[in-house]
Amino acid sequence: MVCPTDFDKLDIKAYTLDKYVPAKVSEPMYIISSADDLDELKSTKHAQLQCSDLIWPFSRPGALPAEVPIKEVQILTEQDDETKEKCIMELIMEMQADSNYYQPGDTIGILPYNNSRDVQSLLQHMDLTNKSNSTFELQISPKCTKKTAKLPPYIPTHWTPFKLLRDCLNLHAIPKKQFLNSLANCCENTDEREFLSCLSSKEGSPSYNELILQRGLTLLQLMELCPSCKPTLEVLIEHLPRLLPRPYSIANSVISQEIKIIFSILAENPGVTTNMLKSLGMPFFKAKTPMELPKVVAYARHPSEFRFTSQEASENNHILIGVGTALAPFLGFLEKKEQLLTDGAYTSLGDTWLFAGAATEMSILHRENVLAFYSTGVLQRYFECLSRVPSAKYHYVQEQILANATELIEFLVQENTVLYVCADGGSVSKSIEKAIVECLARIQQITLEEALETIKTFKRNGKFREDLWL
Repeated sequence: MVCPTDFDKLDIKAYTLDKYVPAKVSEPMYIISSADDLDELKSTKHAQLQCSDLIWPFSRPGALPAEVPIKEVQILTEQDDETKEKCIMELIMEMQADSNYYQPGDTIGILPYNNSRDVQSLLQHMDLTNKSNSTFELQISPKCTKKTAKLPPYIPTHWTPFKLLRDCLNLHAIPKKQFLNSLANCCENTDEREFLSCLSSKEGSPSYNELILQRGLTLLQLMELCPSCKPTLEVLIEHLPRLLPRPYSIANSVISQEIKIIFSILAENPGVTTNMLKSLGMPFFKAKTPMELPKVVAYARHPSEFRFTSQEASENNHILIGVGTALAPFLGFLEKKEQLLTDGAYTSLGDTWLFAGAATEMSILHRENVLAFYSTGVLQRYFECLSRVPSAKYHYVQEQILANATELIEFLVQENTVLYVCADGGSVSKSIEKAIVECLARIQQITLEEALETIKTFKRNGKFREDLWL
């Protein structure tokens, strides 16, 4: 458990108020008891797969999670501190399915593991190293006063502390005030207890907002700041949420059971799932002899309107807008369109425009393929924006959109043109939509309010389709 640099020197006394009203301590909800060892707990199978009644977010009917092999790994972009480029990786997995089950734009869910080093460190901090592989059972505490109390469906009836923390609980979740209050009662040190108790109080809200909501202090960092805090497994089970699957867009047209996903990895504090995928993928670059293929737990998510079928390709024109790894689904769109033209099933398809943004040319996902799509007529118009290249004519997608307002709006308002935007659900997607609204208002000579209502209508009738994430 390594605390970020700015937390290393944090003075907890500076965030402790002289006067505050401590939150009421609730009775424990769960109780843990030792159980007989079970053979199935010795397997490497993800613990959540042992929960038969578990709901998998947005899963297709009948699409249960399964362990699938990673067949190939490629680093598309190396991390570069100078240009602030992230490491971008591509994984190819083998997922069995009927023909046409997966279409470009569909997503899969990948169930992660917490980092084993974090888990071992936390177990050591809790003085549970010697019991990390012992079998336990969870029950409702007889002291629990909550009438609706239930056992968490994402925790097996029997488990070990190591598997519980590795597979079931989100160790990086934002700690809620009630959790901090429970942690305060697990501290032996008075200053640490006062610090956590104050953060959980109404009067301590400004400090909670700064440290927890803005700066992202997590349980693992709290343990660094408060070494005398020794929470029990019951406390963690009650307050930490489930470790959930993460969605990834399919980055290819699936014709041979192979599914590609593309993701970026933060240099500091990488996401749980991306960090796991990177760890699974790196041995591919070091192995000198054939290796046993690593596996991940994955499942098909329910499709949305953000998908590119043969019918969609033939009936409509398309404007595709994506930045960074958000270009991933559009690679599948273009690959699908190329296949349809090559197969000869269609003599002509709708026109396709692509607006692509990235830090540099090197970080445009499979740029050589995109340029090939353009040169062969799969892609009719290609607009490229490079944020970290000073000599680039356009640095951001919204600049390119505004510069081509007349052509863009004339193309967009055609009855059979569909706009696809893939971006984060924060500033990027809002900036793209704002630019389109401004173009619409300028070219059609209407107010911004009227243009915004037009965009809302486009979204309602499926003319404007988004794939957004946080």
